[in-house]
Order: sequence, then structure tokens, then C-alpha cells
Amino acid sequence: MKVLLIYPPWSLEEEFDKLAKVGNLVQPLGIGYLGAILENAGYQVKIIDAPPLGYSVSQIIEEAKKFGPDVAGITSVTADFYKAKKIIQKIKEEIGCPTVLGGPHITAAPEASLRESGVDYGVIGEGEIAFKELLEGIEGKKGIEGIKGIIFKKNGKIVKTPPRQFIENLDVLPFPARHLMPPLSAYHPTPASYKKLPVGSMITSRGCPFKCTFCDRAIFGNTYRFRSPKNVVDEMEVLIKDFGAKEIRFWDDTFNFYPKRVIEICKEIIKRKIEIPWTCLGRVNFIEKEMLSWMKRAGCWQISFGIESGNEEILKKIKKGITKEMVRKALSKTKKAGIGARGFFMLGLPGETEKTMQETIDFAKSLPLDVAGFCVTIPFPNTELYQEAKKRGELLNPDYSEYLVNFPEKIFYLPKGLKEETVFEYLNKAYREFYMRPSYLWKQLLSIRSLGDLIAKIRAFFVIKNV
Repeated sequence: MKVLLIYPPWSLEEEFDKLAKVGNLVQPLGIGYLGAILENAGYQVKIIDAPPLGYSVSQIIEEAKKFGPDVAGITSVTADFYKAKKIIQKIKEEIGCPTVLGGPHITAAPEASLRESGVDYGVIGEGEIAFKELLEGIEGKKGIEGIKGIIFKKNGKIVKTPPRQFIENLDVLPFPARHLMPPLSAYHPTPASYKKLPVGSMITSRGCPFKCTFCDRAIFGNTYRFRSPKNVVDEMEVLIKDFGAKEIRFWDDTFNFYPKRVIEICKEIIKRKIEIPWTCLGRVNFIEKEMLSWMKRAGCWQISFGIESGNEEILKKIKKGITKEMVRKALSKTKKAGIGARGFFMLGLPGETEKTMQETIDFAKSLPLDVAGFCVTIPFPNTELYQEAKKRGELLNPDYSEYLVNFPEKIFYLPKGLKEETVFEYLNKAYREFYMRPSYLWKQLLSIRSLGDLIAKIRAFFVIKNV
């Protein structure tokens, strides 16, 4: 069978509007893993990763026709669900093969996604094994109703099978099929998030045991599972030798959840004499001095932290599981180890007021951050935040297509007592106050070590200046 895997089209201008030049465009590892699993099973696979190719829906369909798929799989997050719907409709009209929808959106809202998209089948949760079994079902090799983790219609009624168990041993998964995607040079990392291009993306664990109310854990769940240090560094070597990566970004939700494991990964990197820079995402409550020392020695130069708010009560409401003091201590340790720190903050969270938004801005300015990112809170389907906002009548503009095209020009959730224009006023204020401080600008000038550093900082400066 020929299997086509599609990542829907969008541009950085669509997703980030005037923040386009600081938008982040990385390889879609989800369909990369699917492609690898299916190739290993003997299927002929083609991946169309539309964003870096600049493809429209019509160009995707033209490419699909040339390939002649027996089955087409489309992945979708909430923001690009409306594009996925268009692709599904066009495939059904012009190609006629069975369609399968996977990814975060259908996992969070399976019945609604099936009805709205008109797709033949949906895969819920981790898709590697479920999708392969579904293909076997479409081929007639097994009964579809016995496949766990899928949704489809039978005699006009929706059938949702029992959930599939998570993959416990992640080492059994092949590395993503990057050879089926555009080269790393086609992707667009955020300025100030890299030192060398091209940047390769990896994920070394799945699942998050924390319960932040705004976070969608539908795909990988709350059970934390991780790959062995050897397996992780094996993939690093493949990225460097086969795909030309000059830097690596680890996209795990909480890369540092087990500090001892991080140390083992670092030791393996050093043992193999891999000398390229890398970055990761981390939580402030798992920052340890020894771990940071090994990370620095192994090439880590920046850690990104989700800090979210500068108000203790709001941190409790969103179940972040951290305090402001934890943040201060973690960032102090990180900087002392010689590693850069990036912080992410949200405005318009539950219980937010003008006073608390200013507290968040002031807190960000008080921290030893190299980079800060501020965003307006978006309630994603079936998160705790979404459900609570729906009950309280605080959801605005529920059309999913607006999530992509009008971000950050439109708001989707508004705590009582706030106005839309006030939230945007504070969003713009946050960027201005953080980045336009003379002390910050001076520090950034002193940190320039290369022409690449200078170009990245100038580029980011002019984007922020226009916010």
C-alpha cells in the first residue's frame, strides 16, 4: 500500500502575524515517527510537510495525485484543524482514498472532529501502533473494531474503541523518517534560540506527570516514559552525520524530570566526543547544581522554562506546581552554571487583573533571563482551563480557524473583569518593558560573540520594537 502523510499548510505570517520573524518552524516529529514505523512494516510512504515547502491545499492535492495513495493520513493541532478539514474534503473529492486524521485536536475532541471533518477514521492518542493496525484493517487483514485507540462511523453511528495503552519502552521506536521530509535548512528556528544552523529537533521522553490546567496532555498522558541515554545519543549522531545538524533542540515537555538521567545523557555525549550546542525545555523544580554542571560540559547553552505568571495565587489556580522563589533559585543556579535562560509567560490567566499582569511583567524583568516570551492565554479543547472557562461563560471566539489566522490579534478566553484591549495592551507593554531596558540592551551587546549572534539580535530587536 501507498500511504501519504500530510502536515497541513500554514505560514509564519499566518501563525504569528507581526511576530512572524520570531516564529518557530520545526520538523513534525509525530508524522516522522509514523513514517518510520510504516516503512519498516513494508509500506510505501510519502510525507508532505507543507509549511516549510510553502504548499497551499491545492498544491498538496496535486502532489498527492502524483503519488496515488491508497490511504491518506493528516495530522492536526487545533489551530490548523480547519486546514486539515479542507485537505480531507479535497482528497475525498479528487482522489477518493480512505482518510485518517490524527494528532492533538482529534485526540482532545474525537467525536466533534470526526463529525466536522468528514474523515473516515481517527486515531486517538499515540498513533504509531494504532495507525499501522488500522492500515492492516483497511487492507482486510484484521477487524477494525478490535483496534484500540481509533474512532470511525459504522451505519451512521460513531464507534470509539477502547483507549490504547501507552508505549512503555520508547527505545523500540525507530528514529523519525527525516529522509522523507525537507532538509533541516528549510526550517525556521526562533531567533535567540540557536547558535548554529541548521538545528535538528528531538524528543527523548513522553508524558508529563504535572497537571497544569492550560496544558493538553491528551496525546502522551501523565505517565512519564523516557528513552535510554544510549538511544538518545545514537539519534544525535544520526542527526549530525546523516542530516547535517549543527545544533540540537530537545522538545521534551520536561527534559530534566530525572536529573540523574540527564547526567547520563551528558556523559554519553562527552564520551562520544559530540561537540555541538544544544538546548532544552525544563522545569524549575528539577534544577540541580551537578546536573547543570554536566549539561554545560556536554554543550547545553540554554534552558527554556515555563514560568507563566508572577502572581502566586494565579500559579496555584493553574496548578503549575511552582512558586516564585523556586523560579528565582532555579534561574540563579542556571546562570551560575554558565547556561542561558529563556522564560515563557502567559497573560489573561484565570483570576487575572491589570495588577497581576503588571506583576508578571515586573517579575520577568527581575529575573536573570536572556529571553522572555509573552503570550495571551488560549483555551485548548478539553483542557481543564477550557472546561472551566466554558462553565463560567468566559470562552470567546470558539471558531478553531481563528486560533491560527488571528493569533495574536484576537482573544479566545477572557477572565471576568478584563477587557480584550486591556490584555493586548499589557502584552505589548510586556515586550516593550522587558526588551527596551537600557540594562538589558547593554547586556545583550556584551554577549555578542559572532556575526551570527549580531544578526540574530538585530533581527529580533526590530521585530520586538514593532510590537
